[in-house]
Amino acid sequence: MNDKSDAVTRTDRDSWTRGGRQFVSPREVYTRSLYRICLKFTTSEDEDEGKPEPATAYWTVYGRSCTIGNGVASSPNPDDICRRMDDSMTGPAAGILARLTDFDGEQAALYALRAGMTTGWHIRGDRGDAAVRVGKAKIFVTKNGDEARKEARLLSLDAERWVLCKKASFAAGNSVFNVEEVNDAKQKITIHCSKGPMRGKLIDIYAQRCPYVFGRAHEADLCIMDRELSRKHGAIVYLPHGPNSKKRGGVFVLADLESTNGSYMRLVGPYNEKGMGALTIGDEFIVGRTGFSVNRFDYGISEAIGARPTMEDRSIVIQSLMYEQPQNYYGGEKKETLNDLAMTTFAAVFDGHGGDECSNFLVEALPRNIRNQMFAERDALRNAIETSRGARGSHTEQAEDAASELMRRILKTAYLRTDKEFISPKTAPQSGSTAATVILMGRRLFAANVGDSRVVLCRAGGQCVELTSDHKPSRPDEAARVRAAGGFILHKRVMGELAITRAFGDKSFKMGIKAMLDEESEDMNNGAGNDEIAKDLTAPLVSSEPEIASMVLNHNDEFLLLACDGLFDVFRSQDAIALARQELIAHRGEPAEVARILSDQAIRVRRSRDNVSILIIVLRPFWEL
Repeated sequence: MNDKSDAVTRTDRDSWTRGGRQFVSPREVYTRSLYRICLKFTTSEDEDEGKPEPATAYWTVYGRSCTIGNGVASSPNPDDICRRMDDSMTGPAAGILARLTDFDGEQAALYALRAGMTTGWHIRGDRGDAAVRVGKAKIFVTKNGDEARKEARLLSLDAERWVLCKKASFAAGNSVFNVEEVNDAKQKITIHCSKGPMRGKLIDIYAQRCPYVFGRAHEADLCIMDRELSRKHGAIVYLPHGPNSKKRGGVFVLADLESTNGSYMRLVGPYNEKGMGALTIGDEFIVGRTGFSVNRFDYGISEAIGARPTMEDRSIVIQSLMYEQPQNYYGGEKKETLNDLAMTTFAAVFDGHGGDECSNFLVEALPRNIRNQMFAERDALRNAIETSRGARGSHTEQAEDAASELMRRILKTAYLRTDKEFISPKTAPQSGSTAATVILMGRRLFAANVGDSRVVLCRAGGQCVELTSDHKPSRPDEAARVRAAGGFILHKRVMGELAITRAFGDKSFKMGIKAMLDEESEDMNNGAGNDEIAKDLTAPLVSSEPEIASMVLNHNDEFLLLACDGLFDVFRSQDAIALARQELIAHRGEPAEVARILSDQAIRVRRSRDNVSILIIVLRPFWEL
């Protein structure tokens, strides 16, 4: 693994031109080529003469502004992103994604993506036809004796972005509401319905009645007979300011209750001002009737049961890991995040065995523990990242190694802690799981794995780079580790049972051979194989310590492929990359469809007998070049 790690940490520095422009350093190319927005359409458009609209649009964070509208290429005012069938956009340039207003080297995209910042990507919809979907909340009832009380738990870290200030306007279903007055002294807001079944109504909402639920349900605080609304569609939530706040009183914010079609803050009034409606990764917005989601990367997942009777695999992508909300975030404590670190994306494929309990657990627990460990090491991490940036336009391998080494330690700690959490309870299930994970932190990539699921990178022209190595008994170093713990390899399996040497879970293999076999040490040595190997009879036979490879992405890198052994049992890594690349070009992107095609080839053509889970992350739209 060391040779592989050394190979992938070298950066391609030979060619640093793009579109005829010479860049001063590879760092500048990275900043300007990898920091782009991927806009995925969340609403479909009718086919026009058999030509459906694409599902994805890319906008790179430099140069002129990007316009969204129904102006076709042949029109006097063509739009960069054209939805020609959406006549509700009221003409070309219905929405404008303004470019970055504060460019500061590698930090540029970070500044743009901070919630509530005054610089960054913003939709200007002067005719009121642009709106952003607000964050989600859950309503639950608590009881104190005979008294029942509603409470809201905000699920979005940036919920305070959508404060209901005076002249703000929000939409839900066919209804539009405008904030007429905010009275801090009385802790009250007054809203006016300007469109929909309640048109012309004035509603006073007091803090003590919040969360104030609106929807079609008769038990909602505001019952609206609008067929486009969910039963409990959204809520107005009151957030009291903490004791250290200079402002008296609190704020009213708009939240969605996981409705079918969302609650939206219209980008008019205060939210039409520069910076007030800055977008973040994960945001969804509407221009006219066309919906978009804002993504750092486009990705696609395919999970197929194959010939197995049950599905035990799980996959996950968290585009912005550090924006996840800690518990009791609005409990009054100081709000600390890692927003000043580079944008961090997490992706993983978990291949469960012996049941799906372990893979289900990992989907929630592993990213949480990685995030918490990064937060615990935040000061050291900040210093390492700042040092690695060095002077503007420069880059030092020594500093890069320091930052990478710290992230390796963070990932190792998070892996081991997650495994301990799963196997520690006395009633812990005996299931287990592999893990192939990727952390994309700014331009750094960390690939960590236990088991035989893989992470593979496609570089320019289809070059395949395996970032992980399978943990199988056939590896001499892995077999030696098992024997050193007092175990043995039989029929290419640990103790004749498990086909992998590293995994989460598998509790019985973690307790050590001494606990597994309640016999004398001599008897255990007889079945363990090589007597010359020193044995630690309490060491786990199967380890959850990951192997970690790190590298610096360059502007030629095309996509990442994460998959379980259900794919790689019947595909060589190079063949899988070649087919995925061919299909991405043929479909002009569409990673979800390409993942499905790969899965179908593995199961139906090459007769894979296992679950097949595939995750493709597009690093750049190479098919457009």
